[in-house]
Amino acid sequence: MQKDRTDSIATYFSMNDLSSDLSDWIGNNKNGETYLSKRKFYGNIEGGVLLLSTFREIALEQIRYRKQVFKLAKSDLVNTYSDTMLGWAWAIIRPATYIAIYYIAFAFGLRTGKPVEGYSYFLWLIAGIIPWFYIRDVFVEGAASIRKYRYLVTKIKFPLAVIPAIESTTLMLTNVALIGIMLLLYIFSGHYPDIYWLQIPFYIVVMYIFFLSWSLFAAILSSMSKDFLQLIKSVTIGLFWLSGIFFDASNVQNDVLRHILRVNPITFIINGFRNSLIYKRWVWEDLNSLLIFVFMYIIMTMLALFVYKRLADDVPDVL
Repeated sequence: MQKDRTDSIATYFSMNDLSSDLSDWIGNNKNGETYLSKRKFYGNIEGGVLLLSTFREIALEQIRYRKQVFKLAKSDLVNTYSDTMLGWAWAIIRPATYIAIYYIAFAFGLRTGKPVEGYSYFLWLIAGIIPWFYIRDVFVEGAASIRKYRYLVTKIKFPLAVIPAIESTTLMLTNVALIGIMLLLYIFSGHYPDIYWLQIPFYIVVMYIFFLSWSLFAAILSSMSKDFLQLIKSVTIGLFWLSGIFFDASNVQNDVLRHILRVNPITFIINGFRNSLIYKRWVWEDLNSLLIFVFMYIIMTMLALFVYKRLADDVPDVL
């Protein structure tokens, strides 16, 4: 009887010890999970602060070196055509030739394009083609900019983040001239400026800053790997057909393709020029498209900042 009572007391205390140990383990585990959660949370905050700091650093460099960027862009534009009789005018003549070919094809040859909102299909088309010329060139040449100006990295120690801005500015100078020619074509066709034309500078700016982020992202990766640059060259034609250059993206019947076009920043820019010149719509009338573009720009900028922070120090050694 005494033995049974002793065994019961021993069992009672052993169960209490196990319960206490289990409670301590659960408490410690919760504390550990809380610690890991807090560490992850503060780690994310720290990462965000570093990205903001990097963004500020790059923005200040862009401002500080803006005069040098413009001088180098102007010099690059002149030197590219220095051995020709017409000089830098070829930067405008070449794309203008494409425009003339499109005009001949659709006005006298194919005759397939129907007028849009009282505008000829040719005028509707060049409202998308002209900004595409810039997008196409900066998509590839912006990615190759650091390799093109490698001497600025290896010899002069020019800020790496500013180099893509040189190529972007060179191409934008040409495109602004082409946009001016396009507006003259609209005027000669009897479509005179109105208040909606005031949006055109806005779309020029957003086109420039978006692809400036792209250029920084792609230029660093291309400087580390030539294969990445070749990949970019390969997908350019795909971007052309997935950006609504030759067709109205809003009329696409396929749901998958329509969603791709909707999140494509190029489509937003192309539609922006057409909304300003043809459809007479303000940018805020399609708020969803504007918000999607802003979101895509933030993603593109974050990727550029992340790649710059991780690989910028290695680029001079690779080059």
